[in-house]
Amino acid sequence: MQTDRLGNPLAPGLPYARGTIVRSTDDDLRKLRHAWRLIEARIRKDGPEAVFNFTGLERGLRVDPADLPFLDDELAPALYGERITALALEHVGGTPDRHDVMLFNRMTAATLATHLTLVEPGDTVLGVSAGYSHPTVVRAAAQAGAGFVDVVGFDAFEGRRLVFGALW
Repeated sequence: MQTDRLGNPLAPGLPYARGTIVRSTDDDLRKLRHAWRLIEARIRKDGPEAVFNFTGLERGLRVDPADLPFLDDELAPALYGERITALALEHVGGTPDRHDVMLFNRMTAATLATHLTLVEPGDTVLGVSAGYSHPTVVRAAAQAGAGFVDVVGFDAFEGRRLVFGALW
């Protein structure tokens, strides 16, 4: 069993040890609900600026209103794509003639991460939709080394049998 830097055994499935106060997920949730009540009271009294996050796990996105037009799938890469690529390659030690980088957000990142985690090379990914499967699903299946079958609508299932996720 692995331990933390103080020698405490890590909790199963977690990268940290539990303690005598926060012993379980239920305790985590109670702790969060209590914190949220305190945060809500502070915000109602003094506004959101009165709450500071010292955890290092910042989840908010505060954007200057003047920058809002640049939060766009096409404008941001046009303006910053080359610089991000150069910095990322420098950071990981890549070379532009051999390597590339791509910044993912939202659904693309989740879809790719899911495929790379769950799909084995040679598997078949079945896309089920009313019209067509989003290109990120098709590309993620290809990246994972899987085949892809796009099944559009209920009629496409006729004559097919689904067994343990494989299309027969």
